[in-house]
Amino acid sequence: MEKSPLKCLFVSSEVVPYAKTGGLADVIGSLPKKLREQGVDARVVMPYYNKMRNQFFDHDSHFLVSYDVYLGWRVQGIGVYYDDTILPTYFLKSDTYFSRPELYGYQDDYERFAFFCKGVLEMLRHIDFVPDIIHCNDWQTGPLCLLLKDMYSRDSFFSRIKTVYTIHNMKYQGLFGREALDVLELSYDYMTPEKIEYHGAVSYMKAGLLYSDKITTVSPSYAEEIKTYEYGCGLNRLLAEKLYYKINGILNGIDYDIYNPQTDPNIYKNYTWRSVSQKKENKKLFQRAYGLEERDCMLIGVVSRITDQKGFDLMKETIDNVWVMDKIMELDVQFVILGTGEKEYEDMFKYLAYRYKKRANAFLTFSEPLAQKIYAASDVFLMPSLFEPCGLGQLIAMRYGTVPVVRKTGGLKDTVTHYNRETGEGTGFEFEECSGYWMYKKIEEAYCYYNEYPEDFKKIQLNGMKKDFSWDHAARKYIELYESMI
Repeated sequence: MEKSPLKCLFVSSEVVPYAKTGGLADVIGSLPKKLREQGVDARVVMPYYNKMRNQFFDHDSHFLVSYDVYLGWRVQGIGVYYDDTILPTYFLKSDTYFSRPELYGYQDDYERFAFFCKGVLEMLRHIDFVPDIIHCNDWQTGPLCLLLKDMYSRDSFFSRIKTVYTIHNMKYQGLFGREALDVLELSYDYMTPEKIEYHGAVSYMKAGLLYSDKITTVSPSYAEEIKTYEYGCGLNRLLAEKLYYKINGILNGIDYDIYNPQTDPNIYKNYTWRSVSQKKENKKLFQRAYGLEERDCMLIGVVSRITDQKGFDLMKETIDNVWVMDKIMELDVQFVILGTGEKEYEDMFKYLAYRYKKRANAFLTFSEPLAQKIYAASDVFLMPSLFEPCGLGQLIAMRYGTVPVVRKTGGLKDTVTHYNRETGEGTGFEFEECSGYWMYKKIEEAYCYYNEYPEDFKKIQLNGMKKDFSWDHAARKYIELYESMI
């Protein structure tokens, strides 16, 4: 008798290409596809945000079912839509909760995502799909693990379902007032440090951590770091002393169909590791298009959310009373950044672009095509993160032959190795101490190789391009984890 395929339902608040604010969306847009290639019946469920309507499929023809969701004394209707053109995906529609301009940042987020978690579990009663594994992601889905374990599992329909909870970023924990207990229909017995209370708040992430069957993080190093005071965001003792046995670090990948310099339609000249010299043509055309001097100098690129987590405080420091960015620009390099975020950093990069006209540019927006152009045109990719659960930027950079300069933390530590000229091994340059001085010194080292040892610099580029950061390995690891649970 043929064994039925493993069934897995990914639950996420954002998924590429439908809705995205960060790397979570990229992961959920890619990993289930790779699992399906390896024989898993992997599907996705996400909120049906109003701005998505009719953008990816005809709204009316994809309606599946509707039902009510109870949030304490409130009753809210929900509609389920389904499309499998890109990936088998269920979309949960509610004009009350999901018809807003942004994905998050509202006072009733606790209610919106309690509704989403309950809506997912109730959906299973109405569709022809009962998963072996429900794979939850970040704080928005934490309550689902609790509801399944302590309430829904009493029903034989749900009793065999297991949960995996993935931490994409410990910093964002979903902390709310006690009213969150009411919409989740939980007694105040849950408001204790042993359960989901965190410094007087209800923690949606803590619900996911405590009540899931397995926890994963998006890199092995981050799985260890979150058990420490520095990176655990207040939950380090819980993770290190109580939940350590169920934590697994599985390194993220990137979608090699999307991030492929050989076929990428957004870059000027396609190339492979065998024709990496075409990067210079990409740089020249990028310089011409975006107002930089057309000449052969080292181009440093940054594609990032512009927040403190990403290490931009290091760029505000001084070295011998000289602004660190002035020291970098004294090396006769060019610098471009793409992203949005905190005003103080945006203002800093506006000033940099003004001060170094034709040598620096700041694109304070986000554009996927422009991001690809920067990856292809840049010689060095700078990523000085204070902490980095996995990071996708350095993986994409290496895929495009762009040499990463990174701080040695989390997924950056797991994916970038410092170049060793004697052995010819290594894919970039790392610094460990969180300081603008050491960031500058590693950029200076990369600059030295670029100008004085071009063959070594090319070797570093090729080492990175030949690395395999596709989802194949991660998918196999997840399948092993799922199979160990059922």
